[in-house]
Amino acid sequence: MSSAAEERRTAEISVIIPSYNSGATILGCLESLYTQTVLPKEVIIVDSSEDNTVEIIKVHYPEVRVIVYDHRIFPGPARNHGVQEAKSPVVAFIDADCLADPAWIENIEARHADGHMIVGGAIEPADMDDAVAWAAHLYEFREFSPVGESRTVIHIPTCNISYQRDLFLEHEGFPNAYYPQEDLLFNYLLGMYGHEVWFDPAILVRHYARSNLRDCLSHLHRIGRVTRCTLAQLDLPGSFIGRSAFLSFVMSPALGAVKFLRAFVAMVRVYPGIMMRHPSLIVNLVLGIIWWTRGFAAGATTQLSGIRGWGGLEDPIIDKLASKMSEQRGEN
Repeated sequence: MSSAAEERRTAEISVIIPSYNSGATILGCLESLYTQTVLPKEVIIVDSSEDNTVEIIKVHYPEVRVIVYDHRIFPGPARNHGVQEAKSPVVAFIDADCLADPAWIENIEARHADGHMIVGGAIEPADMDDAVAWAAHLYEFREFSPVGESRTVIHIPTCNISYQRDLFLEHEGFPNAYYPQEDLLFNYLLGMYGHEVWFDPAILVRHYARSNLRDCLSHLHRIGRVTRCTLAQLDLPGSFIGRSAFLSFVMSPALGAVKFLRAFVAMVRVYPGIMMRHPSLIVNLVLGIIWWTRGFAAGATTQLSGIRGWGGLEDPIIDKLASKMSEQRGEN
């Protein structure tokens, strides 16, 4: 660590990063963390890469603690492991393909000091000149743009959220089988126990979205598939569709159309002029929603078969969710 970094104050915050084949982006992520106005107490990376990510970290940031798996694990259980090993009362999550704003740690610390137990913030695209990345961003993170006032929300993605560690451990962390919606399930469960998720747009990260069209479409297909399975577990708008295989299949085009419209409106309101700079963006948006719709419809028949990830198929959080929802509905 540089002498300049040593002069800066350290916050009682552990940063946890799940990593899979992150060799191209991990140095940028770590540099953004070690150039913060206030430094984290520790950085923990839980890695299951097949590339040279671990070697890169050890050469450039030997102070980072790296936990290595010999098989791929999804981000949810990777984060859970990191929390178990963390030494700070607050755990903050960022992804290996994200860059933290220089005041990221400082702002997280301040919001927790205000009494909030779950704090997160905005997500901006880092690939400002790539139309595919813009489409990926609009479909996955359009609701988390750095606009508006600080406020309570239902959910913030795990590339930019933090928790009181004791609260996180009390509720057993993220499920394994629902990537990339495991964070929505966990945050929804915490909300059922009366814990608010606080969104502060000043807590900002920039995310390198998928810029390869094939990878982007594959990921959107997966999101659609897992979204259908996640809706079946929660009491959210549209959940009645997710609980019915027939309705999931029949209504998937209508849901896709709504999602496309929301992404288009967000693009016009938050990023005016982006279409002029990237004329192919509309084509990528159309292709993306087709693949998302196909995934949602596929989830009606395949559910999570073949995409559950490593380890057992049981997720205690699902049973906990079902029990809590039955309790709130007044069921026996």
